[in-house]
Amino acid sequence: MQKLAMERLAQIERAERHIESLQREQKDLDDEHELKKEKEIESLLKSNNEQRTSTVHVLQGLLDSERAEHADANNWADSLSLQLEAAQVKLDSLQQELTSVRLNETALDSKLKTASHGKCSRVDDYEMGMDSVQDMEMSDRIGDEDTRSQQTNSEDNRKFTVTKIKQELTKYNFGARVLDMRTGASKREWLELYESRMLQKS
Repeated sequence: MQKLAMERLAQIERAERHIESLQREQKDLDDEHELKKEKEIESLLKSNNEQRTSTVHVLQGLLDSERAEHADANNWADSLSLQLEAAQVKLDSLQQELTSVRLNETALDSKLKTASHGKCSRVDDYEMGMDSVQDMEMSDRIGDEDTRSQQTNSEDNRKFTVTKIKQELTKYNFGARVLDMRTGASKREWLELYESRMLQKS
């Protein structure tokens, strides 16, 4: 009986050791499976992060490009707006100057016409009071004096500046001829115009 009991005890111990061995193997398999599963999950997460990062970079690049194009368009629009404003201000200034010149010319023409009319009336009254003999004597004197006066005036005229010539022409109702003169005309051309108009007026 004791021998049989000892054999059964030995069998029980072997069975227990076998069970422990199987349990260790099971645990090793479980650990290995868990480790493999963790590696797979880590690999999937890494891949997903890489794809997400790449997508973010692409989207960020597109956004930056769109912002840059939008900024360039705004800058171009602002530049055009400033150019248009400057051109409009210059145009308004030129129109005001032109209006001022025309108003001044009209006022001068009106004054010169009034003065010319009064002068002509006084000359007519004076001539009507002169007799024929005095007219002939005065005509001879005036002819000589006019010749000398024209020579003296011609010399005096050459002392005029271009601005002075313009003022004199405008004064004697030749403002239109001043405006018709070409830009950059020489002083000699202005003198020729002045002398020809003064002779025509006389």
